[in-house]
Amino acid sequence: MKNLLLLIGAVFLFLTFFVIGIIGTYILGILFFWRKKHFFKMFTLPFVILLNVWRAVNYLFYHLALTVDLLGNAVAGELIEKIVTNENDTLFGRGDVTISASIGELESNNKLNKNGIFFSNLLSKVFEKNHSVLAYDNYKKGIAK
Repeated sequence: MKNLLLLIGAVFLFLTFFVIGIIGTYILGILFFWRKKHFFKMFTLPFVILLNVWRAVNYLFYHLALTVDLLGNAVAGELIEKIVTNENDTLFGRGDVTISASIGELESNNKLNKNGIFFSNLLSKVFEKNHSVLAYDNYKKGIAK
């Protein structure tokens, strides 16, 4: 419940200060650069703001993708487990572990069946070489990736 209130507060503050922040930052930037006679920086300021907005949006995209992956493991993890391995009591079905990390645990222990090996190879082609094992290593280190 605390995180929901945190989200509501963050959205409220974002909506309140977004337009004011952009306009205020730009006006203050122009005044500062005008006074310091850095005229070129006055014209590059909007692009710097856009670059930083893109960085924030990119961060959001990554964490949304991660959250969808966690939800997928929580909802469909047991089904995926039956498809990719004969093992029980794996990381599948947990809401705090990604599907990739769950596959990576089994791959590290050589407990994937043919479907699991295919799925792991597919993840490695789409994302990065050895994606599942790297995701599992990051999970063990406490890094969400």
